[in-house]
Parts: sequence; C-alpha cells; structure tokens
Amino acid sequence: MSEPEAAGGAPAPVKPHHYAPPEWPAPIRGLCAISRAFAVAEGVGIGLCLITVIFLACWQFVERNLTQHHLWFFHVPTWTDGVIRHSVFMLGFLGGAYATYTGRHIRIDAVTRVLPPRRRMAMRIFSTVAALAIVSTFAWAAWGFYTVTLQEAGEASQVGQLFTPSRGAMVIVLGYAGIAFHFVVQIALDVAWLVDGREPPPEWIAEASH
Repeated sequence: MSEPEAAGGAPAPVKPHHYAPPEWPAPIRGLCAISRAFAVAEGVGIGLCLITVIFLACWQFVERNLTQHHLWFFHVPTWTDGVIRHSVFMLGFLGGAYATYTGRHIRIDAVTRVLPPRRRMAMRIFSTVAALAIVSTFAWAAWGFYTVTLQEAGEASQVGQLFTPSRGAMVIVLGYAGIAFHFVVQIALDVAWLVDGREPPPEWIAEASH
C-alpha cells in the first residue's frame, strides 16, 4: 500500500508533528497541545504579516508615484514605514519558530541519517539542547536590549509610530522565546520516546521531512 491504513482499510489519520500518544502523562500531552496552538498562531501571523507588507507597500508605491505627477491619492499613514520594516522582521522570527516546530530548520544530518532511529533521537536530543542553549542566550541578550530601549521611550521621534524601538525589541525577545519553546517540546518528546521503549512514528524520526 502507498500509505498506512487503519483498521477497515481507511487511511490512518496523519499525526501532527508534536504528537504524544493518548496514554502518555498529561503534562507531555499538554505541552504538545500548546506547541501546536503556537504553531497555528505563527502560521496566521506569517499570513497577516505578508498581507500587511504587500498592502502597505503597494499603497505607498501608488501614492508616491501619483503625488509626483500632482495627482491626488489617499495619503499613507506616518507609521507605514515602521510597520513594513517590523513586519518583515516579524516574518523572520515567525518563520523560524514555525520551521522549528515542523523540523525544517537548518540541520547537518549527514551522520544522523545513517544511524538507527533510537540513536538518531539520542543525538538529536544532544544537538537540540545545544541549540536551545544558544537561542536562550540570544533571548536573554534581546531582553537586555529591550530594557535599554525602555529608557528611550517617549522621545519625539517615536510620536505617532505603532512600532517603537521597545516594541521592536520585544519582537526579538518573543521570537527567540517561541523558537526555544518548540525546542523544549522536541527534547521532551525525544526523551519520552526513548524512555517509552516503543518505536516512534516514522514522521517523528525523519529528519526535516515531516
């Protein structure tokens, strides 16, 4: 058969990436549910940021070209440049967090692909812990930057702007935090599968191919 089938010949339901069997402890299943909810929110955020960038950039382009030819058009708000700039910024972090959830972030898997499944997961735990440490360091540094930007709040250059420097810095903090959370869930699931002793689903073992 070309795809797994459940009892009765019906196609087996596709398991989500962060999946825990129903008999596993509630805290692990809860982590998986939260991670999937965050992934949905990240996907929606990516779509909203794309729509915002395209709409505002087109509006700005049309307005500037028409006014150069002395034709009237609806003026873009003063905060347009800041929103476009930060929306592109947010796209990077939302995309990074979603890629971490799906396992499609950058990997060096020349070695892990030739290992048995359980050894592959053990090595993935080690590499993910290292990645989590790096991301946590970046998040802590971003928080320090955020506290610095708070001291500049209220400056005249920030009047009328939707994205102030402090809000932009918070994007960095939350972006790294989202990536770190997905790493934590992945580590917890890998450890749980190793302790459980059963063979994990093929889509969970696969490297960047879910």
